[in-house]
Amino acid sequence: MYETVLIPVDGSDESLAAATEAVDLAASEGTIHALAVIEELPMHRRSGKAEKFDQGGDGRTEAEDATAAVADRAASVGIDCEQTVLEGVPSREICSYAEEIDAEAIVIGKRGASESAGEILGSTTERILKKAPATVVAVPT
Repeated sequence: MYETVLIPVDGSDESLAAATEAVDLAASEGTIHALAVIEELPMHRRSGKAEKFDQGGDGRTEAEDATAAVADRAASVGIDCEQTVLEGVPSREICSYAEEIDAEAIVIGKRGASESAGEILGSTTERILKKAPATVVAVPT
């Protein structure tokens, strides 16, 4: 059982499945940190994808909803949960935040909302596995 568990979420079914697993791995007196990262896309990646930006909003509401879902799961078993929303490159922000809170484990889905179907691991998950300052549990979906 881990005392400090970081759960990066993006609102996908995969990330919420990882959250369920993380709640099981967290010590009853521990703390879960639910983290959503709003990715700022550079201008060169925006061209040709106008529909992504026509949906309105900056993604903050979805990010807050995702962290709230984790908090609800943690509360259902009596575990404290801190909710955080950051902006930036997801893998960098996740690893930096894990170091900041001295996380013992990062529990993440093997794939996220924006990953293509052909890859074994999502690119964010792969980057976290390479750079994480803590144990990483990649939950299959």
